[in-house]
Amino acid sequence: MTASTAGSGLPEPGPALTAGEALGVVDELATLIGDALGRPVRLVLGSALPPVDSPVFHAYDGAGAPVAIARWALDPGSAQLLLDEAAVLAALEEAAERGSPLVAPRVLVLTTWRGRPLLVQEAGAPPYRTRPPARAALLAAERAVARLVTPADLDRSYATQLRTALAGLEPSSLTERLVATLGLLAERHDLEALPRGAWHGSWSPDTTASCAAGGGRVLAWGWERFAVNRPLGFDTLHFRLTQLRRDGRASGAGAALVREAPRLLADWPVPLEDRDCVARLLLLELAAREITEVGTRHAPVSWAADWLAPTLPTSA
Repeated sequence: MTASTAGSGLPEPGPALTAGEALGVVDELATLIGDALGRPVRLVLGSALPPVDSPVFHAYDGAGAPVAIARWALDPGSAQLLLDEAAVLAALEEAAERGSPLVAPRVLVLTTWRGRPLLVQEAGAPPYRTRPPARAALLAAERAVARLVTPADLDRSYATQLRTALAGLEPSSLTERLVATLGLLAERHDLEALPRGAWHGSWSPDTTASCAAGGGRVLAWGWERFAVNRPLGFDTLHFRLTQLRRDGRASGAGAALVREAPRLLADWPVPLEDRDCVARLLLLELAAREITEVGTRHAPVSWAADWLAPTLPTSA
């Protein structure tokens, strides 16, 4: 699935605005969103979350209940990411209507406001802790995510894609080791033969819950990092990595993930001999993402010393 098609018909974003300038238009935006929802809303400005550097507005109704989340692009880069996410949410809504085990917050408004894309969607995460989905339900939802691709999405090399991302990082001893590790994995495994699909990108207990309507369906939000052409099982592994970090095992989470990979990926069509490789590829992907967003000098020490380094294969 090529997400960029969501932007068809929308004009190019105008010049970038600062977050401070965005604050001055809250009332106007509240009116626009309230009209779309058919009821007055109060907006609260939240924090922008990578990779979409856009203002996030939380909309509440008169009773104080969260009803929507709005994001407004400030620059062309953010605009494209926002439109890509809107395309993913639209595809998920269509799939849900066909009985998919996965549901996501509906897109309420996708329009252009002040020359920039504005995305308004249902409030995703409930304001209270819900019953976590059973593993079988999570697996069905993960498979539904993986199917959100077209043949064209997979018609390129994942190894080359990851190698390019690593090579573009700020030079450091860590990034050099990451590049070398990918090369070593490529020598030991046929990376081009790994089955691929789409992944959510932030699949975890924080972004999933049992659907209130029941039926074993999973509600998932936080689709900002959705991407295609990734090895199957990435979401399963990411979910487990998040659990390991929460269990007080952050210092050994990466190594534990690699050890558990043969079991975790047993329900995916990944050869047994390649499952630890897929776990290492996930860690490389996450390291590249972290360093890209915060820089080598500000990357958490835990990435280099605790989560990543213990999992990297040594030369034979």
